[in-house]
Parts: sequence; structure tokens; C-alpha cells
Amino acid sequence: MAKIMVIAGGDWQIDLVKKVKSMGHFVICSNLYKNSPAFSYADACEVADVLDKEKNFEIAKKYKPDAIISDQSDIAVPTVAYLNEKLGLCGIGTTKANLFTDKSLQRQVCHEKGIAIPDFKICETAEDAFPMLEKYGTIVIKPIDSQSSRGVYTIRTKEQLAEKCNDSIAWSNRRKAFLAEEYMQGDEFTVDGLVVNGNHYPLCISVKEMYPKKANISRMQSYSYLSEKYDYELLRETNKKLIETFRLPMGLTHSEYKAYKGQFYLIEAGARGGGSNLSSKIVPFMSGIDNYEYLIKEALGESTDEEKIRQNRYSKDKYVIMRFFDFGEGTVERIEGLEILKHHPMLIDYRIEISPGDKIRQPEYGRLRPGHFIIGGNGKEYVEREAKKILDAVKVKFK
Repeated sequence: MAKIMVIAGGDWQIDLVKKVKSMGHFVICSNLYKNSPAFSYADACEVADVLDKEKNFEIAKKYKPDAIISDQSDIAVPTVAYLNEKLGLCGIGTTKANLFTDKSLQRQVCHEKGIAIPDFKICETAEDAFPMLEKYGTIVIKPIDSQSSRGVYTIRTKEQLAEKCNDSIAWSNRRKAFLAEEYMQGDEFTVDGLVVNGNHYPLCISVKEMYPKKANISRMQSYSYLSEKYDYELLRETNKKLIETFRLPMGLTHSEYKAYKGQFYLIEAGARGGGSNLSSKIVPFMSGIDNYEYLIKEALGESTDEEKIRQNRYSKDKYVIMRFFDFGEGTVERIEGLEILKHHPMLIDYRIEISPGDKIRQPEYGRLRPGHFIIGGNGKEYVEREAKKILDAVKVKFK
């Protein structure tokens, strides 16, 4: 039995903690709150801010773990890398962690390597971004490093820029700056994958549908291995080249792209799996690959079966929808139709983030969405039909 430390202990880390336990290991979990959801599944729990490297280092020295990991959290990646380096454990290293979490650094490296990205500028004030706004008419601003689309806004006027830039800066952890980027009109995609022995394997692709009033927040992601409209093989190869150009040595990956003028432009790439249980639920369902087992074994320095991934054949029929609810705005009186979420045979996962008495509004960032469900099966039309049944049944009645 090994001792494994999991940094971060929110809802999206529960499956990782449970997987470590199922493999017979002892789990130490650290997170900021005493009542963190993943603590219930760990053997030892310690309160520490994910961003506090030294506090987590003290915890690691106390327990002497054999591996330190995390998933579905960008802000945990640098801390995990730092601790692994300090303790001589397997990890991606702090240099790679910075590359995959500092959007300004990632943009600069992509520019140097000839990787297709939107035009960008690193800014400290609204005035710094005015030339980008004047050049493109519409721009996107975002923090240097954050997660869940916090502080990300589409900007069309100087007034909007002046109003929103401070929020983008506030969500930046490394330094008080933000990115101003060329806005690209086009569909957005995610690619989740796995690096084994330095080789990248794309495991799962989705196309996004955004909230009508919040163009930077995903309302639905549809997962398949084929597309009638887009060249998914090109997207897989584009992402494989990106990850291997960055020389990520191990672990999970989550990248986002936009289709624009016949190319796939990188929006961002993370050295972790996709959130809302994408990496823990959807990737293994779609690919048949237990990506968490690979992550844990590589972190322990154990051998893994790369040939299994190399020879894996992906089903052309499998289809998954991750749909976030869009109930509207108001004070919740009651939520109707929850029985279908509890009993639908095709449901992979669901979460309701609201209760009677809560006031809900259009989400400002991803973590404020009121809930979601994940449904999967064989055949696009079949899965879409069943997803519609759930959307028709699950409603909020407002006061």
C-alpha cells in the first residue's frame, strides 16, 4: 500500500480520491475548507489553501507520501509540481506546470513555436488593451491564471473594458495583469487526453454550445469520435503535436480550441483533466481507458500498459452530452422532475447546485452554473432525444 496525497478536495476530486482508495492506497487530501467534499473519502484530511505551497509542503513532510497528484483544478497544478520536485517524486516539473497554467507564458511559447493562437497582448490596465479593441472591434479579456472561466469577458466597447478589466485582474494569481485577445467567431472544442511515457493520446473530443447571454461559458458539450462538419482527425493531430511540442512528460491533458478560417486555434491547454467530472466520468465512458489508473501508476513510478492505449479502437457510435441547466433567473420555490435524474438508465452523472430559496442568475463563470447532467449511449439521435426528455422534465418554479 502506497501513500498518495491529493491536492484539492472539492466535488471534482471525489472520484480521484475514490480511485486511489480502490487501488488499495492510503489517501491524504488537503483543501481549504474543513468540510471539503472529498474529505469524506480520504484516510487523512488537512486544511490548506491549494495555492499555499509551503503549507502543503509541511503536510507532505508530515505524511511522507509516495506520490502527489490532483485533477480538474488548474490552480493545483503548480503546487503539485512544486511538492513533487521538493520531495523527488514523479511529476511534470515546475517549468511545465507554469507553462500549462500561466496563459501569458503559454501564449508566448505558442507564438515562438508557430502554434496557431489568437492575436494577444499582456495588459495591466484598460488603456493597455485599447489598441487591441480598436484593431479587432471585439476582444476577449481573461486572467493570467484562473479556472472555470472566472474573469473572462467578451468586450466590444471601451466602457465595457474599463468596467470588466479589474475583475479579470482580480482573478489573476501570479501577478496583476490580464490577457486581451482577438475574438474569433467559430465553434469551440475540447480535447481530453493522456500522456504515457511522453507520448500523447487524445481520448475524447467535444464541441461546445455556449449560454446565449454568456458567450464564454459552456451550456452543452457533445462528445463523439466523428463529425460531419469538422475534421476531428486534424483536431486530434493538432492537439497531439501541441502537447508533444510542450514536452509534457506524463499525466492528463485538457485543451480547448476554436475552429477559425479552416484551422483549429488553441484557446488554452491544461495539464489536468476537464472539470465537472469530464475526466473522471466521460473520458473512461467514451474511450474505455481508465485514465486515473494511468495517472496514479505513473505518479508512483510504476509501469503502465501503453500498448493498450496505442491499440485502442474507439466506438463510432458512442455519444455523450454534458448539459448544464439554464433555468432562468429568480428565487427558487421548488425544483421539479428530479426523479428522472435519479432513475434514467443512461445517466452517467448529474448535479443540482441550487435549493429552494436560492436566488439564481445567469452565471458569471462556470462554477456558478445551477447544475448539469451527463448522459451517454450509442447513437447521436438517441442520446439527444433522451437528453431532451430530461430537459423537459427538470424545471424550476420561481416565487
